[in-house]
Amino acid sequence: METYIHELDDIDLQILRIVQNNSRLTTKELAQKIHLSVTPTYERQRRLERMGYIKGYVAVLDANKMERGFMVFCNVSMKQINKQIASSFRETVATWNEVTECYNISGDGDYLLKICVSSMQKYQQFILDKVGDFPYISQVRSFFVMDTLKLTYGFPM
Repeated sequence: METYIHELDDIDLQILRIVQNNSRLTTKELAQKIHLSVTPTYERQRRLERMGYIKGYVAVLDANKMERGFMVFCNVSMKQINKQIASSFRETVATWNEVTECYNISGDGDYLLKICVSSMQKYQQFILDKVGDFPYISQVRSFFVMDTLKLTYGFPM
C-alpha cells in the first residue's frame, strides 16, 4: 500500500519522531510524551504500522562486539543484466549473511553491497567463495571503512 506523508497530522509525526529514536517505549510512555491518552496513542501507532510508515522495530547491535566490525562497501558490476539475472542476484544476495544492505544503483556499477565481517581474511573468503561464484559479475570494487563519521537510523522530520 502506497502512502504519503501529507496523510499524517502533527501527532502522527510526533509519534514517528519518538519511536524512531526509542522504539522500546511502552504505549503509556509514548502517550505521556505526545499528551494523549493510551488508547488513541495505541490506535495511532498501529495505524502507522498498517499504513507502512513503521516497518518494524529493531535493536541496534554493536558490530565490533558481534565480531562484524570490519565494514566494506562493495561496488558490483555485471557483465550483462536482464530480469532473470537481476532476480537471481537478488535471491543469491539474500542468502549471504555477510551482506547487511544491498542497493541496485545507477552510475558506476550495478549494485552496492554493505558487508560486515570480522576481518580482511573473512572478506577475502566471502569474495572468493560467494561473490566469485556468481556467474555474471564482471567487476568488484571494494571500499574499506576506516571510520564512521555519521550513522543515522532515522529521518529528520
